[in-house]
Amino acid sequence: MIFLKKSTKAGFILSLLLPLVFGLLSAHARVLDKVAAKVNSEIITLSAIEERAELLRQKYVGAPISISEQDLLKDALNMIIEERLQIQEGKKYGFIVDEYAIDAAVEDIKKKNNLADGQLQEMLKREGRTLESYKNHIRDQILVSKITQFEIGNRVKVSEKSIIKYYKKNQKEFWEEGKVRTRHILFISERGSSENRRRAKLRQAKKVLSEIRKGSDFSKLAIKYSEDVSASSGGDVGFVKRGKMVREFEEVVFSLKPGQISDIVETEYGYHIIKVDEVLPGKTLTLKDVKNRIHKILSMQKQKQVYDDWINELKKSAFIEVTLFDEPAKNKSMVSRDFEIEKTNGKDKRKKKLRSKNHSRQQALQKKWEAMYKSVEKSKENSKQDEDSEFGSLEQKLKHIKQLRDQNKISEQEYQKRKEKLLNRL
Repeated sequence: MIFLKKSTKAGFILSLLLPLVFGLLSAHARVLDKVAAKVNSEIITLSAIEERAELLRQKYVGAPISISEQDLLKDALNMIIEERLQIQEGKKYGFIVDEYAIDAAVEDIKKKNNLADGQLQEMLKREGRTLESYKNHIRDQILVSKITQFEIGNRVKVSEKSIIKYYKKNQKEFWEEGKVRTRHILFISERGSSENRRRAKLRQAKKVLSEIRKGSDFSKLAIKYSEDVSASSGGDVGFVKRGKMVREFEEVVFSLKPGQISDIVETEYGYHIIKVDEVLPGKTLTLKDVKNRIHKILSMQKQKQVYDDWINELKKSAFIEVTLFDEPAKNKSMVSRDFEIEKTNGKDKRKKKLRSKNHSRQQALQKKWEAMYKSVEKSKENSKQDEDSEFGSLEQKLKHIKQLRDQNKISEQEYQKRKEKLLNRL
């Protein structure tokens, strides 16, 4: 709608899987088959750790913090250990990843990275990989995703009591701003228009306002005279909230009572006559209205702790042996995630630093889960923004054909024909 402020489209939420999978193509893996760790019956090679460390290293490029090579390797090793444990658990439960899902993921990767047929295989070949091994990696990542969602979903429980408690404690979060349903008749006359044109538009606006004051139907006059895309609906622009319109229009809209009609209002788009149909005051949403939203909030809060507990359980029940560093480390060190290999006078300081890193990883995990649960809401917002975008596109086209007519580049008959065609698209 021509009087609305321009909106920016929300950023697209990327897949949790594909960056991890495709990122391996840029890793500079070394062909080193030294066994660095064992997880139950599986081994982890040094080359696999180096490969994962390279991905982590890329994330730190340009970051304000630095990380030592040994810490980088420890983080990479811990990530692989956790993944292996989850994959083993998924297989134990009988989870299966069908070939269709894997092929679809490969095609999606090729599409997102503009790879033609054969290019992916060529890139893999240069990295010393085969397409089959690459698909196996994708299968493992999908399996990790499935078993994680299964475990977290079964363990995270949100009670009715906790939802009510959160609602009462956080009333401000559920305040809904007031909104107004309004109509308008627009006479387009941008501030860069000629003085004669602006005067003509103002005279026309005054004439229409006079007809309204005498009792003529606002909607019918909007259909006949308005130059906004809302003309076909009698000037109805629906419910509007504060902060979504140009200042002059907004001030008038929120000053009128239901049924009232404004004087002529000038904005950067031209002259408006505004009518308010309905006013809905601000209110606190009911518990019923926000129950699902609160459930998601509380679920996300619990997921981090539930995930950590689950991973620790897997580590405690597994046989884990680390030979990557100078001193071997078994279950206890892995469960704590601290890898307490350095037994020096600075032990406490070192542990504190590692716990801080662990906290950062937990925060990153939390963001992952939040992204997963917010994706639906984001999609809804994006759909609404796309709708606004379409209105904006039509408005620009409407302005354009008016300029062509004013410059005598098209006839009045051609202008009316094009205008009708645009409005019929609504």
